[in-house]
Amino acid sequence: MSVSILLLSLLLLIVGAMAQRIAGLGFAMVVSPFLVLVIGPHQGIVLVNLCGVFSSLLIIHHVWKDIRWRPFIWLIIPALIGSLPGSFLANAMPAGPLSVIVGAMVLIALGVTAILTRKGHSLKDTGPHRGVAGLFAGFTNSLSGVGGPVLTAYAELTRWPQRDFAATLQPFFIITGSFSAATKVISDPTTMPVFDWWQWLLLAAAIVIGVQVGNKLAPKVHDKLARRLVLIMAVVGAVTAVVKGVVDTIGG
Repeated sequence: MSVSILLLSLLLLIVGAMAQRIAGLGFAMVVSPFLVLVIGPHQGIVLVNLCGVFSSLLIIHHVWKDIRWRPFIWLIIPALIGSLPGSFLANAMPAGPLSVIVGAMVLIALGVTAILTRKGHSLKDTGPHRGVAGLFAGFTNSLSGVGGPVLTAYAELTRWPQRDFAATLQPFFIITGSFSAATKVISDPTTMPVFDWWQWLLLAAAIVIGVQVGNKLAPKVHDKLARRLVLIMAVVGAVTAVVKGVVDTIGG
């Protein structure tokens, strides 16, 4: 990794960790497209998973009291189930077409959600509904490193309060990211990123800096603004997945 690419990676990690602390998600949406482009789709997604886990581990004690454990259980078990086919497809199939499919499905979900919420419709926050959202989020997280947009659509449709939503996502991302990275590396050891020890140290330091800056900014950001930022990042993440998938497919 060249110096310029390393510096840009560190900057993106700082911004991604800041977004994760303030809005509850956004880390993968910020860093995934670039890292996948720089080190390849398979190692890039594993690196995003690992860095996302570390970011959430740094954040979770700040939001522990706001975590809703019952919805978390309903989300996490189906998510782990969904992660298995996602990991298999991520290792076995071309990344381009899969990125297009995942990004398009997320955009459709966000679009339908926006239409329904504007018309005053909502979805009851029940266990089975959470299970479906968790299943798809686990699948997309394992497949592309980005599971947040799916959960954003669900949170909007069920009117899930932003503070509880952001807090509950941290243990979700810790477990799904760890599980996704482990299943990929176990099935194909070459997907584990290879860096010098000092590069790993710099990556970790960038995430720590981002979380610390986010800690300072989080109390100053209103919940409504945070939710708006989440929606914007979800759309950007989905669009990026589609564009990158098209480019990869054409280039391949």
